[in-house]
Amino acid sequence: MTLGFAVVDDYDAPVSLPLVLVAGTLGACWGAVLPGLIARFAVVWPEEQPQAPAWRRSCPHCGADRPRWWRAAGRCPACGRAPVPGRWLLVPVTALVCAVPAAAVGPTAVLPAVLLLGALAVPLAAVDLLVLRLPDPLVGLLFGGGLALLGLAAVLDGAGHGLLRALAAAAACGAGYGLVALVLRGQIGFGDVKLGAALGLYLGWFGWPAVVAGVVFAPVVNLPLVIGLLVSGRTDRRSAAPFGPAMLAAALSVVTLVALR
Repeated sequence: MTLGFAVVDDYDAPVSLPLVLVAGTLGACWGAVLPGLIARFAVVWPEEQPQAPAWRRSCPHCGADRPRWWRAAGRCPACGRAPVPGRWLLVPVTALVCAVPAAAVGPTAVLPAVLLLGALAVPLAAVDLLVLRLPDPLVGLLFGGGLALLGLAAVLDGAGHGLLRALAAAAACGAGYGLVALVLRGQIGFGDVKLGAALGLYLGWFGWPAVVAGVVFAPVVNLPLVIGLLVSGRTDRRSAAPFGPAMLAAALSVVTLVALR
């Protein structure tokens, strides 16, 4: 690979069009139920409130009860207002986020883990952009599901050393982001720390250079996002800005590039 990433697994299989179509279709189906999931988790947590608020079960505008999250659309059926992005945006975005890394990885044992990363990246990024939160249930599923799927890949590929490296990378990224959160208070939150540990798990499977690239690339990706938020007036220089979307985009980009070596 020209970027110099050193990985232990072989991802040189040619791109499979049926695989891409299946991954994109699965992503589109998942995107169709994301409006309700995002609306459920996109609840503001006031600084003066010691405990996390309950996940949303009603419309924030009219108070009407919302359907179960897997049946809820972006718009409230009672007042017609849309507190979160609709299917028109989430379906194609999720299909793309699932299909592109799948095309790069190909029909390998690590594919299910990569699909899980893409599937959860969209709701995590959306909630963080809306309310500056990274919900623990989604981050926990990203880590726990990734650990299980990477463990299965390690068994199938006989790559136990890859799983050990992934666990070490998760611990290193969690500790590193935790130190940054303590030193630069208010710049990143502990939701970012937990997300960093989860993403370190995935990046570590692909090698230590991938871990370094994912960590270094995240602030680069975050810069235009912050500029866009400042220009649009959604934040100011004294307010915190979401970092989770940049971390997720950097991790997915690195995984895709490494697999395309």
